[in-house]
Amino acid sequence: MQNELFADTQPDDKFWLLFKVSSKQRLEQMQKGLIYLNSLDYFSSLKGENNMDVRGDPHENVQGILRAGPTEKGHSVLLLKIGDKEYNLGKKASVSAKYDNTKNIMIFSMGCLSDNEESKMPGETREGIIFDKRFEEFGDHILIIRDAKEFSKRYANALRRRKGIFKPEYLHKGFGKINYKNLYAHSGPIGVYCKDQRFDWQIELRLAIGAEDKALNSRGALELNVGDISDITSISPLKSILETPIKIKRTEVQQIGNKWFALKS
Repeated sequence: MQNELFADTQPDDKFWLLFKVSSKQRLEQMQKGLIYLNSLDYFSSLKGENNMDVRGDPHENVQGILRAGPTEKGHSVLLLKIGDKEYNLGKKASVSAKYDNTKNIMIFSMGCLSDNEESKMPGETREGIIFDKRFEEFGDHILIIRDAKEFSKRYANALRRRKGIFKPEYLHKGFGKINYKNLYAHSGPIGVYCKDQRFDWQIELRLAIGAEDKALNSRGALELNVGDISDITSISPLKSILETPIKIKRTEVQQIGNKWFALKS
């Protein structure tokens, strides 16, 4: 049962396009249908890798953090109770709560293009959408999923066929866009769909599902075959995307009653 103290909200699931950056070999494997989902434990323990700031995140398996200090509603303190006595842990005290079964919560990350609160996409300019050059740390090719709805159907069907799959309540629908916050000052729920703001350039959408031990391979990953997706995807050198912004066309609309109408440019 989810800890109500750290109950997070349903993540945003609206987006325009999905993509994955990796090596050409891995993307060709994905195009043929093979997807590797790794655990929250895996991503939270990548401390020894040189690209820690790209892939690893120590908050991945943390459900929430409570910190002493100012809050939106006033001020909070953290107390430790031993017997009948309570001890104030200090102005800089913090405590974090982790999920119980983080080795069995599997995630798969992709990039997504979607509007933010200002109705713009990250990296959007008049010339188009400019990708962050740090994507080169993931690989030298990009797979673009043109029909995200169809991809979602095939992914869902693969999960239904696979034994040993479960979905905890805190995974919500099982997918959603990442919400970026300053987690080193944050107090409250984090959840599976939240990461520190230093990762916001990744514009990540995450698939999340539970898998029993019997469903995992010898390395603790979930191998899922969604079937060939070459009909709804394309693979290109990442360099082509970095050097040439993706063109988008926005159409102004006007609401009349309960209907929306496109305005002629």
